[in-house]
Amino acid sequence: MRPAVRVSPSGGSEIPAADKLERKLKRLRRIEAGYRAEIRRAQHTMRENTVDRLKAERKFERIRAKLEGKIERVQPKIKALTNRVSEHKE
Repeated sequence: MRPAVRVSPSGGSEIPAADKLERKLKRLRRIEAGYRAEIRRAQHTMRENTVDRLKAERKFERIRAKLEGKIERVQPKIKALTNRVSEHKE
């Protein structure tokens, strides 16, 4: 029976592969959720203080496009890690 955390040769503790995958997945999901929250905040700001509606909409669209690009880069990583975690559990 293997202990949950092993001691590595360098003296630190070694994290099991399954836990490492779970931590990476959790981190990436938090990052994605943060990007989505930023989009919501930008939309709320746009609706709240709009003097020049067209300018505010353009700014929001620019922010949204940038953040959606970041989300699109993170999603394949999340999908791949989710598949690896499910394979690891089987």
